[in-house]
Amino acid sequence: MDTTPEPGTGVTIGGMRVRYLARSDATGDAIGIYAVTLAARSPGAGLHRDARLTEAFEVHEGALTLRLNDRDVTAGPGEFVLVRPGEPHAFANRGDEPVRFTLTFTPALRREGFFEGLAALAAEDRLRDEPAMRALMAAYDQEPLAGFAGWSEVG
Repeated sequence: MDTTPEPGTGVTIGGMRVRYLARSDATGDAIGIYAVTLAARSPGAGLHRDARLTEAFEVHEGALTLRLNDRDVTAGPGEFVLVRPGEPHAFANRGDEPVRFTLTFTPALRREGFFEGLAALAAEDRLRDEPAMRALMAAYDQEPLAGFAGWSEVG
């Protein structure tokens, strides 16, 4: 039985809701596009880098704080941030209002599996479980750079 979510569905990871707009299986894994809503004062992703992925953030509402290399950047409505392969980065909503943005991965590298794995760990309160997080991240082109607290708390 296929339990893969249909396009337009998604997952919830703590205060982050991810809705699938263009799934990797629909694009031949060339691109994945996701609508993300981060609740007020919610973590998004702890500091990490991707070897092959390019990530693009386009903010629609609120203020998204990103850590890029060694600096913090706040992106507001209409702003776009590009993260190239190998660049250390993290993101969170440090504000009092939700943030809504589109997140794109090129190539997609089956990104839905990563989101679903995070959601499963979050449901079990295991986002700080180092072996589980390392295994999940290794399967999806991610290298953690500062432990795992940034995945479960706003830095």
